[in-house]
Amino acid sequence: MAVKINPLSNACGVEILGVDMKADLSKADTRKIYQAWLDYLVLVIRDQQNLTPADQKKFCSNFGKIGEYNRPKERQHPKHASDEIMLVSNVREDGRVIGAHPDGEMMWHTDTPYLRNPHKATTLYGVEIPRIGGNTQFSNQYMVYEALPAEMKDKLAGKQAMNCYEFGTTIKNFEKYDRDAVPHHPHPIFRKHPETGRTAVYVCPLMTEEIIEMDETESKEILDEIYELQRQPQFVYSHKWEVGDFVMWDNRCLLHARTDFPRDQRRLLRRVTISDEAAVMAA
Repeated sequence: MAVKINPLSNACGVEILGVDMKADLSKADTRKIYQAWLDYLVLVIRDQQNLTPADQKKFCSNFGKIGEYNRPKERQHPKHASDEIMLVSNVREDGRVIGAHPDGEMMWHTDTPYLRNPHKATTLYGVEIPRIGGNTQFSNQYMVYEALPAEMKDKLAGKQAMNCYEFGTTIKNFEKYDRDAVPHHPHPIFRKHPETGRTAVYVCPLMTEEIIEMDETESKEILDEIYELQRQPQFVYSHKWEVGDFVMWDNRCLLHARTDFPRDQRRLLRRVTISDEAAVMAA
């Protein structure tokens, strides 16, 4: 394979050309693809028709250990339950949806920050795509950190925030999750990427609840200011899905969100993550 890269936006994102994900990757191609992912944060490989779950897992395993799916088993459709594969879908069988996060918009977040060791990468493969909407947006948190006022960087240096999540929540329209019932873990607000050494903002509106050991009002005001910056278009790449698209992104330095789409249009994507053994380090 002759692997080529094509940057997709000024914020983040690169298209990888010349790759058949069903074929074995050479060590040289693996290194090139992985470096492009570190450099551009979001990796897109198009037109991977009829990619099987085994193909997706095999490709992901070139870049690390496959992560386990954390959703409670009782919340998975029994015909589609898996420890390593999550369906993101509004498709229904036997009167219930076969996947998670079935309909509508989803707020800005990073995946699994409520764990001690969040998964470093998430991948999605497009099986069925609605005609309208359902885009996945990505916000570059290296750029957001660089854009923060110096006084805010100084104030928040070394501080941690609490991250919590109730499985299935797509829009948080309440104050706080019940921490006695949901997974939660503190992480630095400014995170040092273990491979690039760069500093990224590591808070998000869907899962971050408070800055630890800070007055509640001040904490909320600061987080809201950061969230507003994270949404700015100059930091965002929006991926419009086509059937056969494979997208892999770096949870350590990105947020992602989903745009709304009609509920009567089918959407089915297959999710596999890559785990991370490195501890989260403050910048």
